[in-house]
Amino acid sequence: MGVIELKNVYKDIGEFSLGPINVEIPYGSIVAIVGDNGAGKSTLIKTIQGLAKETSGEVFLFGERRKLDDESWRNRIAYQSQTLKGCDRFTGKDLHQLISHYSMTFNEEAFERYVKDLDIPLNKPFINLSEGVRKKLNLALTFAQNKELFIMDEPTAHLDMMAQRYVMDEIVRLMEADSERTILFASHQLDDIRKLADYILLIRKGNFLGMYEKDELTLMYRRYWLDTEVTSAFPGVVKISQQGREIISNNPQLTEQAFMQKGIHIIQKSNIDLDDILPWLLSGEIKLKDEKQLVNW
Repeated sequence: MGVIELKNVYKDIGEFSLGPINVEIPYGSIVAIVGDNGAGKSTLIKTIQGLAKETSGEVFLFGERRKLDDESWRNRIAYQSQTLKGCDRFTGKDLHQLISHYSMTFNEEAFERYVKDLDIPLNKPFINLSEGVRKKLNLALTFAQNKELFIMDEPTAHLDMMAQRYVMDEIVRLMEADSERTILFASHQLDDIRKLADYILLIRKGNFLGMYEKDELTLMYRRYWLDTEVTSAFPGVVKISQQGREIISNNPQLTEQAFMQKGIHIIQKSNIDLDDILPWLLSGEIKLKDEKQLVNW
């Protein structure tokens, strides 16, 4: 059993429905939750932690069913929300005292390093900080907790380029320090996903598409340029250009066999980067292997 396991989990909020989600997140991995705007990424993060109670299904944390009347499991999780709500009048020093008091694993030395490296003022009220500095403070308070599981919602949003690089480097350092540590993060940032994620958990408009190894996704799709116009669907083909000579397949082996049988010559072929694959998947322009729709462009 993984550090997080969801079994047939649904979450309904008004007219929006997330699920069903069946997934197991392994120990010692970095998993990126990727989805379109409003897909349910933050809802999933909150549901895992019981901040938004699942409508149905089961949530397991650290090998045991999560219980809301016994929240000892929370001591093993560091959660970074998109924003710190209700903290406007608190200074960074106030928030540091509050969180370090309740987090038994809080690393004071690490926090001081983050404050120095990221140039975080601790004496100003939170409301007077810029959006980027608020995020830096939020991250410093999260990283310093030194937990087994980090759950992070858009960790590099609103940060400048130098701070983004620092945060990504720190995530790598935290993983190197503990091989069993797990980081689950939601992000729209392709650079974060490409450089950090071992696995990508895909959600489109509340529908769980699956969790894939990052390298598996890039190998799953291939682009072909052909000597003959293709006008009908071939096995694995999920996207055909208007001219019919450029196609994308999500099952290259099956597609190439079909081309060979039909005497279609492949002029050139190439793998496709995540920068193209993820936007296409989330918009529905291309499909996964279990989605049969063919798209023309």
